Amino acid sequence: MRRDRAGRPWRRRLAAAILAALAVAPCAAETVRLDDSASQVIPPAAHWQWAKGSLRTGINRLEMAVRVEARIDTRAWAGRAGRIYMALPLDAGGPIHAQWESRGRLLGGRLVSGERALVFSGTIPGPVLADTLEVRLWTDARTLTDDARPLAFHFELDSP
Repeated sequence: MRRDRAGRPWRRRLAAAILAALAVAPCAAETVRLDDSASQVIPPAAHWQWAKGSLRTGINRLEMAVRVEARIDTRAWAGRAGRIYMALPLDAGGPIHAQWESRGRLLGGRLVSGERALVFSGTIPGPVLADTLEVRLWTDARTLTDDARPLAFHFELDSP
């Protein structure tokens, strides 16, 4: 059996070199913002409402419920594997919490502004990923800066 200068078998050296190269190899994954401009929010101009009992208990919680007819353009990734996330950027006023249920292909979940949550993982089924989401939002009234601000949810794809 061949050995190196330190007396170790050469196969171990080769295996160690390969593992070291794999450990520092750059990851080819990228995150892409998907076009969801065909999606509709119902009602299109929802307003914050006081949560039941908030005024009596001093909780200061505002809530909003909307339905989202999500239509995500996935034609560039159809037939390829990927993970799709719903994201809500940080808001100047304070944290906004979201929780949703899905009626179709997307996963239900929850997130807080500044985070993203997985809504699909697997092979992208076609040019459009469509679903209906029942979304419930809540925030602390003391941090809300303006009732009329838009919420900028969007979808991102991580490809392997």
